[in-house]
Amino acid sequence: MQLMTLAQKIEGLDCSQSIWTALTEGLANVGFDHVIYNTADRHFATQVLLTTLPELYRDIPPKDDPFLHWCCDSYETTYTGIAFLGDYPYLPAAARQFIQRAGALGFASGLAIPVRLTGSERFGGFNLGTRLDRAAFLDMASPIIGDLRLLCLLAHRRLEETLSPGRGDGPGFRSLLIAPEDRAGRLDDLTPREKEVLFLVAQGLSRKDCARLCRISVHTVSDYTKSAYRKLGLRNRAEAANLLARQDHKSR
Repeated sequence: MQLMTLAQKIEGLDCSQSIWTALTEGLANVGFDHVIYNTADRHFATQVLLTTLPELYRDIPPKDDPFLHWCCDSYETTYTGIAFLGDYPYLPAAARQFIQRAGALGFASGLAIPVRLTGSERFGGFNLGTRLDRAAFLDMASPIIGDLRLLCLLAHRRLEETLSPGRGDGPGFRSLLIAPEDRAGRLDDLTPREKEVLFLVAQGLSRKDCARLCRISVHTVSDYTKSAYRKLGLRNRAEAANLLARQDHKSR
């Protein structure tokens, strides 16, 4: 419930700095000492990096962050940090050195939460870190992974909107999800709100719960849902869930 309250707070903020401050302070209250938000275009020509660990990138380009190269092939969450480094023997030396450096700065265990996938116009997401050992981190984070993923999705949308061109706070970036090619419509044809509501509905939330999280009326949720279904050629919640599941499968 604490994370959903934080999501509602972020929904009401209107600038990227205030959103970032609320997000990092709120996650600190839950137990996350560090937050990294790293996105790039497919050619790494433009980068958006927000982090509580700026020293980690002092002489390492954000584009070389292992998160972007190893955690963004699907929407699944990945355990990160030196506490879980042994789980990934295939990582190259440069990636391992980066993770060890993060550990020396206090990022011992964490959770990577992609919100865009490798190969899309922009990709990346969040890496949330703590000083906890492996066992303590699993005890803390495992029960709230679903809420954390939803929070990061909502925070990404708000950052996407407030960092949009013309606002003056930074480079813009666009859609949230990339569509399977065999659908009548494309997910990136949807508005940010339509994507958000579609994701929530597909996860099994009621329209009342969607309305509460997005701070809009149930009637408006229905309008967004119907619009998303129409654009994508969907008929119901099950087809929406299958569409997102197939997107994850194709990205692996």
